[in-house]
Amino acid sequence: MSITPPHGTRWPDVATTGADAGAAITGRDWTGTPLGPIADWPQSLRTALALCLHSPAPAVLWWGDGPVALPNDAYRDLLGPARDAASGAPGVDLWPGDPDAFAALLAGVRAGRGATVSPDVPVRRTRDGVDEERWFTFTHSPVTGESGRPAAVLTIGAETTARVVGACRLRLLATLAGALAGAADPEEVARRAVTTLADAAPLPFVQLHLATPDGPRLAAADGADVLPGPPGGWPLAEVLADGAPRLVPPHPSDGCPAAPVVAVLPVPDPGAATPAAVLVAGLDPHRPVDADHRAFVELVAGQIGAALAAARARRADRHRPAPDPTRAELRLFQALVERSGDFIAVADPDGRTVYVNPAGRALFGLDDRAGDEPGPVDTDPPDARDLWRTELIPTALREGHHRGERRLVHRDTGELIDVDHQTFTVDTGDQRPAFVATVGRDVSERQRALRRAEALARLAGALSSARGREAVVAALTALAPAVVDAATLRVAVASPGGRMLDVAGGDAPPGRLPVDADDPLARAVRDNAVLPLAGADGRTAGVCLPLRYGDGGTLGALEVCWVGPVADDEALRSLLDAVAGLCSQAVQRAELTGSAQAMAGFAARLSVTRSTTEAIEVILDAATTALGAELPGLAMRDEGRRVRLWHHDDVPGTLAATFRDLTLDDPRPIVRALRNGERIVLRDRADFAARFPGLPDPVGGHGLVTTVALPLFGAGHRPIAALGFGWRRERPLRDTDLALLDTVADLCEQTLERVRLAAAEHNLVTRLAGRLRSSSLTTPRGVEVATRYRPAMSGLHLGGDWYDLVRQDGDRLAVVVGDVVGHQVEAAADMAQLRTMLNTLIRLGVPLEEVFLRLTELVGVGFLGTCLVVVVDPAARTARVARAGHPHPVLLPVGRPPHSVPTANALPLGMVDRPMTVTTVAFAPGDVLVAYTDGLVERRGRPYDEGVAALHRSLAGVRDEPVEAIADALLHDLAGSEDDQALVVLRHLG
Repeated sequence: MSITPPHGTRWPDVATTGADAGAAITGRDWTGTPLGPIADWPQSLRTALALCLHSPAPAVLWWGDGPVALPNDAYRDLLGPARDAASGAPGVDLWPGDPDAFAALLAGVRAGRGATVSPDVPVRRTRDGVDEERWFTFTHSPVTGESGRPAAVLTIGAETTARVVGACRLRLLATLAGALAGAADPEEVARRAVTTLADAAPLPFVQLHLATPDGPRLAAADGADVLPGPPGGWPLAEVLADGAPRLVPPHPSDGCPAAPVVAVLPVPDPGAATPAAVLVAGLDPHRPVDADHRAFVELVAGQIGAALAAARARRADRHRPAPDPTRAELRLFQALVERSGDFIAVADPDGRTVYVNPAGRALFGLDDRAGDEPGPVDTDPPDARDLWRTELIPTALREGHHRGERRLVHRDTGELIDVDHQTFTVDTGDQRPAFVATVGRDVSERQRALRRAEALARLAGALSSARGREAVVAALTALAPAVVDAATLRVAVASPGGRMLDVAGGDAPPGRLPVDADDPLARAVRDNAVLPLAGADGRTAGVCLPLRYGDGGTLGALEVCWVGPVADDEALRSLLDAVAGLCSQAVQRAELTGSAQAMAGFAARLSVTRSTTEAIEVILDAATTALGAELPGLAMRDEGRRVRLWHHDDVPGTLAATFRDLTLDDPRPIVRALRNGERIVLRDRADFAARFPGLPDPVGGHGLVTTVALPLFGAGHRPIAALGFGWRRERPLRDTDLALLDTVADLCEQTLERVRLAAAEHNLVTRLAGRLRSSSLTTPRGVEVATRYRPAMSGLHLGGDWYDLVRQDGDRLAVVVGDVVGHQVEAAADMAQLRTMLNTLIRLGVPLEEVFLRLTELVGVGFLGTCLVVVVDPAARTARVARAGHPHPVLLPVGRPPHSVPTANALPLGMVDRPMTVTTVAFAPGDVLVAYTDGLVERRGRPYDEGVAALHRSLAGVRDEPVEAIADALLHDLAGSEDDQALVVLRHLG
């Protein structure tokens, strides 16, 4: 099996390989549609769509309430150009049946009522000017979204045309046999035959000409006025002469493009060398004129011939018994079904199997011994093998027909085979059932595809709701084997830059594996390549696939093993790629969640440090733990030009000795970072040698590969320290990693600055709240910003209010203002933790509407507070507002009075349980925007609205002043608060 890695590392590249439909989807701008930009599509939609596009069977994904239809190429071809709407068409117009009924069906699946089936749906289209009719059975499976509830329905079709047409033809033959039984003479046989066949879909036009000494004579006809013969007449004499059938195409003069091909066939006489009659039959214009079609009309002619012989025998000798019609019927059935590729079995009404055709015997591994018959298999009921006698036959005898799907077993291999089957009765002339026939088709591939699709949807839902790496691995090892029919599955996840892999799954308990081990999982991680695994016979019986970041770097590997060899299969490769992609996405989400939680814990520990020594211990211990790094050291300015390196005892003495007696002139990275304020990232030791030529590399000599020297700044943006650490395996630092470094630096800077200036608890809280510093050290172009924090007059209310500025791409600026309920140290700790987590979530690019929900998921509900986030985009001239129980921001447009920005009602922090509504307002050049905490407007004994009105009046009076003057004026005019006051004033400079 040649299993190749996904085409590219981005999901749109995988979707584009889904033929024309995939290319059309990825090439379209979905902005403004119900689905939104393709970059924002949820993982559940991406996975289900990739499965749909790569399915060889007709498939369509119905997404959302609309729904939006996303068909694959096979489904679009099925409906033809007249119904081939572009991907993204709303509604159910792409369904070939009743749209209202189908809309109700989709609603039921999405409501959680489970998968359902639409059996034998007729699909009509015109291909090359010819009307075509086919039948399909469609299975509709729910696709679980990120919320854990069905978000879409995946419809996959399997063609059942051959079975439906075959069953229809068999029923017509059975009906014809019953109608002809007991006919007294050839004229009656002709009349009964034509009456039975009249207007039957398989034979829309029929004539029967009996052979006489004077030539063929028309004995009965139907539809002759609708379809006249060709100008030279039907070739009746020729057929009687040589006994060879003819196919007569529609004559151009007929003027009817749907006119059928006409078969002119000899009706055989079982006891003579020449035909007994000629049958002229129009063939079904919606079906191809193939071998099965010709064999069917030949069987009709043969059945009529048997009836003519019986009628002549009765007329010649009334006392001589006629041939047993049921035996003749059985012979006719056998002649047809011997040629069929479907499973066909015949039993008597008592349940004794009298015949199974060759295709059925091959399908189930039956031999020719008497009594060797297939038995339905069901692992639950103990009497499942009696299902044939207890359900199928009794239902068919009672109702005339039975339809269902069963799983049967192959006698030799024990392989389970899914069969779609129909059971019906075959009547004799006296209307008594003589036989019960079952026609079945192997639908194992279709069912396997459906089971895989449902398993993949379950896996996507479980991974999307998994919180943490352990939950991701547990969901993967429990659900992924069913997606790819694997016997065993193992997953290995590497901590970024670590030398050990966490391995789970398979038959062994969870454990750890060195990255440099001689194991397929480790090799797949090291080589970042797909590795086929050979079985005992040398053929492929498994595969290891790397799990990748978006930039192609490895984060782990997946090992899949099957019971036996597997063939090179495009559908299986697509499934493996989909599973690997799902797992990669889930592990990355878990890493981000873990990083945010680690940062929260780091912030919480820093917030309660009371001295420089305590702060350094926490930084050395917790900062590198949060980053997964090793051998941390903190360089700080000492007396004069001396530099002191703080480190833990686990740093080898030989390494620590090389960093004694440092001065500010030392050329090594950690001192250079302290001296110049430069962040230095060295990807590997070759990078060190290139950037610091001639310098010894004791850090590399002690096993570190990727290293970082992170400067920490104090007041006035002056470097006061540098934090160094590294990893023992190469770790590319991606944008999210650099954002975490910024967060670590911000936390360390705040803490070091705080503990240097604070010695007592009151000063600790005052400095922690009062030294709030923006995460954005530079103001974006086009925006003027002023920030203020004023502590409360009473120490009882210190510590809860804060603000933050987070610089984003495209000159956007996120303004965060919050207030935590509580006092003194507890409120300060909560404030620091919440501020850090919000800062981290915003830096990581979490959508604004989900920021507060993700905060609740990470921190829980053990706190209460309010918060406001405003994302200002000067270029777009907009401000996007998300509010969690916080005072409304105030907007002062040019030439108009100030007003509070209206937003949807929102729960406070600690109670947010769903995405927030984001309000977008215009923020034009000259406009002023004010964000504040409630301490600015709340006063004891005064209504809150009066305080807001006072803010509006004060702001209107200084609208033309610089923002620094506006901030000072607001604090002056609204003095007298007993609570903290945080204030941010922005102006769009144009």
